[in-house]
Amino acid sequence: MERHSIEADIRTETGKGAARRLRREGRIPGVVYGREKKPESIAIDPGLISKLMHSNSIFDLTLKGDEEKEEVVIIKDYQKDVIKGTLTHVDFQFISMDEKISVSVPLRLLGTAAGVHEGGVLQQLMREVDIEALPTNIPSEIELDISELEMANSLSVADLETPEGVEITTDSNEVIVTVVPPTEEITEEEEEDIFADEFEEPEVIGEESDEEEEEDFEREEE
Repeated sequence: MERHSIEADIRTETGKGAARRLRREGRIPGVVYGREKKPESIAIDPGLISKLMHSNSIFDLTLKGDEEKEEVVIIKDYQKDVIKGTLTHVDFQFISMDEKISVSVPLRLLGTAAGVHEGGVLQQLMREVDIEALPTNIPSEIELDISELEMANSLSVADLETPEGVEITTDSNEVIVTVVPPTEEITEEEEEDIFADEFEEPEVIGEESDEEEEEDFEREEE
């Protein structure tokens, strides 16, 4: 697991106005909490962490205020601007290197499923799993070989192999990936029949056919 050193300033001002001022200055607000420690509001340069949001990296965080403090943290949550996609807020969690923590780890599929070679469609239903481990044992990703996955079959969390010291806490019955048969194609002839059925002019109750109208007219002429 990667480890990085970063710095952040302890914030004394909070609220939306203070957060907007920080963002105008090129920084973002954040908070550090956990392990029964006092939460700290911080200001940080998003460029220090924007490329590490999904890596489960460990950070040696220097908190700069009246006194500097050194803490070990991980990113627990974050927010992004829905339009620009830029980082707007980040939550860090205090951790101890000798205590297990809970995190989500991405899944990586290896190979091409046998069922896909048969014409099936691969559907990935999960892209990460929850685990518990010591910080130094947290993998960057967990791999799953799908090369022998056949048509109409699936692989679940129970099929994952994890490194020593890593416990998966996601339900073992949760399906990760499956191969389903392709949707049956409709031929041109079937499509024409369906079109004709959908747009066939309905018979109006009480409406006479052309022949019946002609007969009625002839009787009236007589």
